[in-house]
Amino acid sequence: MTKPTPEQIATEVARLKAVHSRVPTHSFFGDDNRAAIDAQIRVLQERMSIDDVHDSFGELTEDGEYSHNTLDCALTAHDWLHGSLAADEASPAAGWEGIAR
Repeated sequence: MTKPTPEQIATEVARLKAVHSRVPTHSFFGDDNRAAIDAQIRVLQERMSIDDVHDSFGELTEDGEYSHNTLDCALTAHDWLHGSLAADEASPAAGWEGIAR
């Protein structure tokens, strides 16, 4: 995959914002779907580096935890942004559109 253009990034952000309220709030496993989408939007809008993603979404909270799901989704957005998703992997928004109501 090649790196997306600024226009494609803006379209992806718009798609993520559109699907945000239509996905279940939490997954079957209790993951916060909307926090994961917010993370993806932030990665794309801020054009985050891999270090930025880990610093923002991989840091432990006060209770010694972090959301593996949110970090994983942020990393997917990073990989899409930098053109390193595998050819058979969907864009961040496409992944959510499949479960949106």
